[in-house]
Amino acid sequence: MRLPATILIPTFPDKKDEEELDLQSLAEEDLKLLKKTDPFLYYSIPGVNKAALSLKKVDHSKASQSQSTKITRKERLAFECHPSLAMDELLVGMGEADLGEIDGFLTKLLSKTQ
Repeated sequence: MRLPATILIPTFPDKKDEEELDLQSLAEEDLKLLKKTDPFLYYSIPGVNKAALSLKKVDHSKASQSQSTKITRKERLAFECHPSLAMDELLVGMGEADLGEIDGFLTKLLSKTQ
């Protein structure tokens, strides 16, 4: 039996009719519900995406007031490693003094974002 030289594995399913959402018809409570029921559609809203990337709180009244009132769901692939792997790489070869300095920096950083 001869095997094919190339095997294709579909990464994305065939796109169906894209769901379009009209932001003008949504209230603040609808946006909060959308965040739980369809996070990809929620974060496809330009104002929400911009606030999330800026680590700011989302102002739902402004999020629905974008140039385009109709949005479609965006899909993204994410390649992430576990935080412990990233920290292991950073901490290799550091002494106790360096670790204390990093701890102080992280404490300040986390207190600003909350």
